[in-house]
Amino acid sequence: MPWPNREALAARPAVIDASPDLRLLEDTLRRRLVEVRSDTLTIPARKASLTPSGGVCESDGTRLVFDPWSPDVHRCSECGREHRGAAHDGWWLWWFHLWATERAVHAALLGALRDDGDMLALARALLTSYARSYPTVPNRDNVLGPTRFFFSTYLESIWLVQMAFAVGLVNEGAVLDVCRPVLRESATLIRSFDEGWSNRQVWHNAAMVAAGSCLDDDELVAHGADGPHGLRAQLRRAVTREGMWFEGENYHFFALRGLVLGAEALRGVGVDLYEDAASRAVLAAMFRAPLRTLLPDATLPARGDAPFG
Repeated sequence: MPWPNREALAARPAVIDASPDLRLLEDTLRRRLVEVRSDTLTIPARKASLTPSGGVCESDGTRLVFDPWSPDVHRCSECGREHRGAAHDGWWLWWFHLWATERAVHAALLGALRDDGDMLALARALLTSYARSYPTVPNRDNVLGPTRFFFSTYLESIWLVQMAFAVGLVNEGAVLDVCRPVLRESATLIRSFDEGWSNRQVWHNAAMVAAGSCLDDDELVAHGADGPHGLRAQLRRAVTREGMWFEGENYHFFALRGLVLGAEALRGVGVDLYEDAASRAVLAAMFRAPLRTLLPDATLPARGDAPFG
């Protein structure tokens, strides 16, 4: 498993210790993980759902607060009303599965950086729990593409990126052996649903690259990077000359995050988009472009199906 680069990872603690900002970031991640313990956190083997009412206050239409510790009672931040029911629980599962695998990434990262056994144990427990539950959740009742834990394939792609990054950071053969069937099945499922130039396909590509890197599957990595709608093709075709994602500001940062994660996974197998002049220029422009589109009140325009404006 060549990813992530162990030499680069070993050099990071010194860099973090010399930077107040990075030390603050590390401390913040560690504080957020204090309450997350493998003996108190249960991974529900249930599928998320998308409904018109799920996650929305029935009184004022405000989005409900996601609380990872409250699977069946959901509070409105505006009026304080508590909501219950299958629609809200299905919405909660959507965010929980992403939240839990993100915690696995953070725990694995802190464990790898500081040789922290407790953090590695937490990451290991989260990963193995998902590896056990994944095959039991049916791939049905979907809205946009095949998926087990979610209702749209792009959400499973985000989940798989985080699973693969955590597996790579833990870097244990036993964990990889347990997670390999899930990484393989999820990546195959995602590959089967090509979304063209969509921002969602960026995450499909990142997931295939990250999973392929863990699995030592060069063909899967190549498809995510250089397929007809792979990362390189999207950088060429789906970004404007000014550096904006073609679907508008509402999708720009979502697409950019997927591109960056895909680029980082590629670096672990010796493919550096930052060293390639064409890819580097587009990625740099994507970081600069939002600053050029800011409105006078320092907000971004709300276009397309943006939730604001």
